[in-house]
Amino acid sequence: MAWRIYPVALDDGGLPAALESLVERSSVPIDLDYDVPMRLGPAQETVAYFVVCEAVTNALKHSRAQRVEVEVRQAAGMVRVRVSDDGVGGARLGGRGLSGLARRVAAYDGRFDLDSPAGGRRRCGWSCHAHSPGRRQHAAA
Repeated sequence: MAWRIYPVALDDGGLPAALESLVERSSVPIDLDYDVPMRLGPAQETVAYFVVCEAVTNALKHSRAQRVEVEVRQAAGMVRVRVSDDGVGGARLGGRGLSGLARRVAAYDGRFDLDSPAGGRRRCGWSCHAHSPGRRQHAAA
């Protein structure tokens, strides 16, 4: 569902503004650490936003998380999005939500990672090469 709702904040203020809006609307605390010095291209911002949305939704719905951490960083020409939660763990890519997320990330030539041991902290993330707005791209959303 989250993949169908495009936030106006992405157009108006870019990824940082859209993620801040998500943090403000969340029913659990989300710690946001955003460190990307340049504005990403529209397709990359869209994919990053929806990775975070789907991962947060999944954490709240399935892991009984009480706190979520979102980290967005750029280094060495790569953008990395990481979402962690303090829930029960045990997530697998076999379900529709996370496997669909992995497919969308792959469609953008990104890499999706999931580390979710049962009873432990869950982490999922996405990484790909950073693109500035001037480069032509295709959104995976």
